[in-house]
Amino acid sequence: MARDLLAAVPGLRRIGMRAVAAAADAMPLGIARTMAYSAGWVTWVLDARGRRTVERNLGRALPPGLPMRRAVRRSYIEFALTLAEAARLHHDRWPEPGTVTVVDPWRVFAARPLRGPAILATAHSHWDMLAATCHRLKLTDGVLAPALPYGDPALDRWLADRRGRWGCRTVLLDRAPLAMLRALRDGQVLGMLVDRDYSGRGVEASFLGRRVRLPAGPAALAVQTGAPVIPMLMARSSPSTFVLAVGRPLRRDPSLPRGGQVAELTTRIGQAMSRLMSAAPAQLVAFHEQA
Repeated sequence: MARDLLAAVPGLRRIGMRAVAAAADAMPLGIARTMAYSAGWVTWVLDARGRRTVERNLGRALPPGLPMRRAVRRSYIEFALTLAEAARLHHDRWPEPGTVTVVDPWRVFAARPLRGPAILATAHSHWDMLAATCHRLKLTDGVLAPALPYGDPALDRWLADRRGRWGCRTVLLDRAPLAMLRALRDGQVLGMLVDRDYSGRGVEASFLGRRVRLPAGPAALAVQTGAPVIPMLMARSSPSTFVLAVGRPLRRDPSLPRGGQVAELTTRIGQAMSRLMSAAPAQLVAFHEQA
């Protein structure tokens, strides 16, 4: 019986995720947000171990006491809200006009759409909505992004299809390096998460005041192709509006050896994302143990 249950888990996971998406899709956005807020608050109350993990990850970015307690609670609520909103991204009305303010002091998107090669770098915070916003506001023609496999090909295809509706093509992580290198050499735009090392072979750098391992992939691709890395963050500014902050494009330092270029650029990526995230640390998805 246990073996049968384990064999059924991928199917149950797929059914569960589709059920969540269908529920959020069927109800008005305001109701979906209210339910997500409640679910996030309840999970924060019950998940003592998770609260400690979030607090460790945000420990250098916020003072202890009430500010930290509020930020940890907000992390749970924000994550739940993000899931509910992302489930509705295939609707033409979302993101609605006026719900996103683009702050682009370096005029990266002065000419739209952005022409590659370029790497849009962000953290685990609203990245699905960031991709959808780039598509709806015509900041890009499309984005190619790596995606973690869920161990269920049907679920992977279903998620890829939904993301494709808002201009985000995905490639599974094990096939991503070569596909992304080819895409950059073809002049395309990549979207990459840069705050979490899934390979265990990342570069030690500072992120939100902590020494952690950050993925070397974005910098390695930039070094190989000369593409700029553009730090970006989409952060909630009110219950129904967002700010899309665009940082200064980062380029390799050709005066350094190639290996040194990757390490140095990864360090600068971590610094740039830390500056962006420091304005909204509670919106980082921080439920993982960082090495």
